[in-house]
Amino acid sequence: MFTNMDQSLIISSLGWVDKGSLWIFDTKNNSVTTFELSKADFLTLHQGKDDYFSVVHHFGDGTVEITAHHFISLTRILSKVIIKPGILQLTGDISTWAYLPNNYTAFCKQILWSDFALIRLHPIEGQVELQRFNWYDDSYDKGYQGIVGVTEVPGQELLIVCIQRDSRPILYDPVSQTKKAHIDLAERHGNPRLYFRKNNKELWVDDYDTLLKIDPKTWITLQSARLQGAASETMEFIGEYSFDVAESLCVVARPFSKDVVGLDPISMKIRWLCKLAGQPLEATVLPNKCVIARDWKSGALLSGRLKRG
Repeated sequence: MFTNMDQSLIISSLGWVDKGSLWIFDTKNNSVTTFELSKADFLTLHQGKDDYFSVVHHFGDGTVEITAHHFISLTRILSKVIIKPGILQLTGDISTWAYLPNNYTAFCKQILWSDFALIRLHPIEGQVELQRFNWYDDSYDKGYQGIVGVTEVPGQELLIVCIQRDSRPILYDPVSQTKKAHIDLAERHGNPRLYFRKNNKELWVDDYDTLLKIDPKTWITLQSARLQGAASETMEFIGEYSFDVAESLCVVARPFSKDVVGLDPISMKIRWLCKLAGQPLEATVLPNKCVIARDWKSGALLSGRLKRG
């Protein structure tokens, strides 16, 4: 879930609810609409610069498509990548990829193999490259440890690849196609999601019930906060986290606590709280401390206001 720069629109896609559709919330009209982008089994959304965003369409037969969009006309496809057996194709306005990530991961089916792979775009050349990860071998339980995402390291060629139920994301060099190192998280065995803050040289990562702040020069944890307690001998995960536009506030959805909390990014302490009727899995915050969230199981809109916690 993320917004455009003026926060007039919020977009989301929960695969088990939305399938190949984009969920759109208009903050001015307080209205929700959905638009089917494709017949994909599920979508993953990726925020770019200057109100551009990309969508990865994951199909059950191993076909993958990636489409480029702009918030000014959300559903219009500016450029498209198609990946299927024997086909690697990039079409449309390739200049849009200058504002978007050029690296993605997905389960791909090719003529001689089917596996999770790195999809690497070379827009200037008009080429699409697929790389299999040689380190992603039988040391992982591939039945439940799929690759969940890749993040570009700002100012470097390196990528960070995250694996499901694994607390050691991989630092990967796509030029030499080699694993360089790993990053130690909190050993909570979550599905890590990464965010490089714009105004501070920090990498934020979640690990099941814990949020971490990491130094991107040394990859050492600077601070961490366990944000979801649980009953004896159980674990309960946090939902997605996001920052406000000024990055002065971090909000974290907590489905098991039925709330969204607001953290001070410096201390990582909870300063704000928004109780909700459902189980928020993802959330964002507007300038007036209004929280927009979606329910974990139904995808329904949840909204409220942060109050001092």
